[in-house]
Amino acid sequence: MKKILFFAAAALMLGAAVSCEEKKPVDPTPSAKEVQTAKEALVVHLPFESSKDAVAVGAGISYETTAGDAGFDQAGFIGSAYANMADDNTAEAYLKLKLAAGNAFTKLESMTFSAWVKLPAGKEAKGGVLSFNGTAAEAVWPSFVFLFDNYNADTDEQWFNGRIDFLSVEGKPAMWPNSASTEYAKKDTWIHIARTFDVQSGHWVNYANGVKVGEGDFLVNDKPVGPIKSAFASDCNALYIGGWASRIEGKAADAWQGYFPGAIDEVRFYNMPLTEDQVNKLYKEELAISLDQ
Repeated sequence: MKKILFFAAAALMLGAAVSCEEKKPVDPTPSAKEVQTAKEALVVHLPFESSKDAVAVGAGISYETTAGDAGFDQAGFIGSAYANMADDNTAEAYLKLKLAAGNAFTKLESMTFSAWVKLPAGKEAKGGVLSFNGTAAEAVWPSFVFLFDNYNADTDEQWFNGRIDFLSVEGKPAMWPNSASTEYAKKDTWIHIARTFDVQSGHWVNYANGVKVGEGDFLVNDKPVGPIKSAFASDCNALYIGGWASRIEGKAADAWQGYFPGAIDEVRFYNMPLTEDQVNKLYKEELAISLDQ
């Protein structure tokens, strides 16, 4: 089961064919310079700055609590990041963000997810990174997951992996889109990942450091699977950075699902699928801001 988690790496999905009044940008980033790429379509930004008020920015999203030896006061790609501070990452650690009714995720149809991530050097990297709670067709697997897996069996090297689980509220079978690239499977190095999803076509694309590394289609009976918002359970009220929601809330038994390896920074959700040029521009813009710090 665990090896199925081979990198749907670059990320999750957002974007939307939503109305004009829903397409409101989030507040400016706390960093010295504001990211301009697709600024009008940005609906959630997790900069993980050291102030709790600056951890999460977006409609209906707020800080609730942290647990374990991970925190958001470590050096990040831009400013601070959420990172594991323990010598051993095989312990439960997470950041919990509260999602109010009508939060930004409930409006997503199309999407782009992007983030900077870094695997720990010299440590096993298995563990959760980002997931939402709520009942799902398979309670063990949260309805939306991005994670690190631990290694590539062919090369015996640590790999960065991600997976997204799309579950409809009607309980249709989960789809496990997988893609892999050795280009970004490195330890102790910040990597920019992104995933786009187009609700009209069902097409998804993965990116690593601004370069396309995989693409495919989410289809059911040869038709697009539907909007991203249908992947979230009706009782979803929390977003976890770190351990899986299902593990933290007692639905999953595997201890590794509660681990948090490495670091994550500058998570962004857009309500539209960014183009290849836009993803590359976003990567270069954030890289320039980081180098200018």
